[in-house]
Parts: sequence; C-alpha cells; structure tokens
Amino acid sequence: MTTDASCSPVRTDDALSRIHRLEFDVPWPPKHVAGYLLEGPEPILIDAGAPDDAGESELREGLEAVDFEPSDIDHVLVTHVHSDHIGQLPVLRAAGATVHVPQTGLSRLDRDLEATRAEFRDASTAAGYRGDDLAEIVDEEVKSLRRDRRLVDPETARAIESDATFTVGDRTFESFETPGHAVDHLCFETTVAGTTILFSGDALIEPFRAGAFQVGLDRGADEAVDAYYEAMDRLTETTATHVFPGHGPTFEDPQRTVGATRNRLDELLEKTRAATAAIEPATALEIAEQRVGDVRHMAPVLDTLGALGTLENRDEVTYTTDDGVRYYETT
Repeated sequence: MTTDASCSPVRTDDALSRIHRLEFDVPWPPKHVAGYLLEGPEPILIDAGAPDDAGESELREGLEAVDFEPSDIDHVLVTHVHSDHIGQLPVLRAAGATVHVPQTGLSRLDRDLEATRAEFRDASTAAGYRGDDLAEIVDEEVKSLRRDRRLVDPETARAIESDATFTVGDRTFESFETPGHAVDHLCFETTVAGTTILFSGDALIEPFRAGAFQVGLDRGADEAVDAYYEAMDRLTETTATHVFPGHGPTFEDPQRTVGATRNRLDELLEKTRAATAAIEPATALEIAEQRVGDVRHMAPVLDTLGALGTLENRDEVTYTTDDGVRYYETT
C-alpha cells in the first residue's frame, strides 16, 4: 500500500485489479503480444492483438475469461500501427467500439500507393537489396500498407495527437510521443484508483529493446535510432510507477528501463560501427550481416540503418552513393 499527497491510503492492488492482460501468439520472439482491458463505465482496450482467425479466438477467449465480450468494449486505443497491435480492430469495430489511432499513423496510411511504392524501392535499393530480393521486399512493404489500411479503416478512426491530454469515455490520458520503434508510436499515461500507470506499447519493454523499425524500409529509416533516444528523453517525464508493455512482463520503475534501453541503443551503435570498420565500404545490408549473421528477417537491417544514421550524424561514419546504393565507411 502507498499513500497519496492527502495521506489517504492508495491500494495499488485496487488499481491493478481493474486492468486485465490479454495475450496473443505471434511467430516472432518473444512469441506473444499483449493488449490490456481497462475496466470502467466505458471499457477501454489498449491495443488489439494479432490478426486473423487465431487472433480473434484469442481475443474472445481472453475477454470471456474476465466476463467480457467484444460488444462490451467501448473504445480501443492503439499505441502504434503494427499488425500485432491492430489485428482485431475489425472485430471490435463491428461490435461497436470506437477506434483511436495516433494521428501520425493515420497520415501515413493515407499516402498515395504508387508514390509510396517508389519510395519503398528507393530506400530498399539504398540499403543494398537487389534483383528478386528487392522486388520481394518492395511487394511486402506495399502489402503491409494495404493490410494496415484495411485493419485500421482510417475513415472511421479517431486521431490521437502527440504529447497531448485527451479524454476517452470517462478517462483522461496523457500521450507521450515515442518514435523509434515506430514513427507513430505513442505511450499512454493515466491514473487508476490513485496509481499512475503507463501503457508503453513497444517503446519501453523491460527484458529487451524492440527493433528500431521507425518507418520500415522507407524514407527516414536512418532516423530511427536518433528518434528512439528522443523517445527515452520524453519518457523521463512520466510519473507512472507501473508499466504495461506490449511484450514481456509488466514492471515497475520505468526510469530503470529507460536507462537500460539507452544502454541497449549504445551497444547497437558500438557494434554497428565495429561491423562497418570490419568490411568497409559496405551497404547497410552487408553491415547487418556482419553484425548479426542472419538477416532473413528485416529487423537487423532496420536496426543497422537507424544506427548508421546516428553514427553519420555524429561524424563517425560517412557514405557514398553509387547507382542508388549507399556504401558506408568509418571516418
């Protein structure tokens, strides 16, 4: 038990009993993603789990376990537009929920598809993809954009502004702009039964750092790590004592995890610089392979692109461009 400024007792367990965690299976580590049901006169779900039929079954089973069903959810808050956080929006929307999505995410979903395809191709070429691999990457990025548009339905979603106070139902939240993992990422702070809590999505996770994906293989991919550091700067302002993340366990003392995340970003920079020095001049794709070995998945490449952008801003690496491809070397 803790005590608030008026010396009346505040029971943390009262607050936590009003928040229910729903887990969904995903095929990548750590093999799960979490959403949170916040009880109240107008129940709110923070993030909407994985897509497809399996995700729908997990949503219904998770809600049923706490005597809820989709039609009981009045609002859904989305921390960021990644498929494992928006997967069941169509089910919840059809059941009557109002969907709230970061404004930046809605703006990105509204882009012209063919112009965006060209930007995906330019960014993937610059990273070092060629031939069939290049075509496959670009097609996958376009496919993901189409899927996210369908899941979110931007015409009906309500926008959440960054770094703002906003009200959903009977509850007030503070939004923290926390890019790096995703350019549109927001964390949500609110007070429940006298305890200040933070729904941190993928920006702040205790056991590991989520990838610096920012915009995917798109213009601005090299800004991801700088943006991640800026997100940690903003999160030093949270007054929350309890954190509910999109992956990994819930935890206390968010400032400890802010510090750990900074250390993990520092380590990424050190390893990326060392990998560049070992094979320079080299593409981001080659540097990622040197750093981690396996780049069958895009995550190490995006981390590497973000790290190279930060190192370039710090005058520790530079690059030249040949036929649209960037070749990096240390300074």
